[in-house]
Amino acid sequence: MGVTQFTTNPYKPELRRLETAFMIDVCAHRPQRLLIRLAAILLPVINCATTAADMDATLHFDGDTSSSTPVFKRSGPWMLDWTTKSVDTLPKIFELRLYEAGSGEFVGTVVETRETGSSRKLFEKAGSYRIDVVAQHLDWALQIAPVPATEASRLKRHSEGRTTIEDSSQVFARQVSEDSFESWRPVDDQTLLLFATDETDGFRITFAKACAGLTQATALMFVSAGYGSGGELYDAIMLDDGTHCPFERVVPTVFD
Repeated sequence: MGVTQFTTNPYKPELRRLETAFMIDVCAHRPQRLLIRLAAILLPVINCATTAADMDATLHFDGDTSSSTPVFKRSGPWMLDWTTKSVDTLPKIFELRLYEAGSGEFVGTVVETRETGSSRKLFEKAGSYRIDVVAQHLDWALQIAPVPATEASRLKRHSEGRTTIEDSSQVFARQVSEDSFESWRPVDDQTLLLFATDETDGFRITFAKACAGLTQATALMFVSAGYGSGGELYDAIMLDDGTHCPFERVVPTVFD
């Protein structure tokens, strides 16, 4: 996972590249296993107004130490996005452990790594859950968001190499290549404009849900979905606080 460039200029595209993949059972990061097992870890609960989050609301949690999320409920498929950052060279630990809230049963380890980075994982099963976060010498952020059943099915087919022609056409309509724009400007939290060099043409990007905080953003992270003839193909942005906003539609546009 590489970072090619980062800018705080609101009129330049931030080209901070984040590799992602929509895996069902295996994290795309393929993290290294920790060499040291922690015998006991005390996990304080993240401060929250309620102990059980509203079902299917998009949730955000962050911190810089080991902690535990409040219980959250999902009525269908859901996506967990995580990102970690650090400015020092101290040894790092990051692990996410998922538990069923009612029984306390351990579901599995979502990620276990000694590096900073970003990735996401799709979960298909509804229920009540809690995530224990093990963190050392880094800042972390989590986003938990519902995923429509049709989109979850498409992501699963993609992860299993069973992408259909219809899937491919829909994906193409939600991507933009890195060499096709030079600057950006938000219209509101649901619309983003990308401009070519002369700013007479470019793209109008819309999001399925409002990308909260977009209009105040001074930098964007464009998330890479792979490579095309024009270089990297972006299908989402991520704000500096870790909010992940997938493109719903990318429309070529001529500006006045």
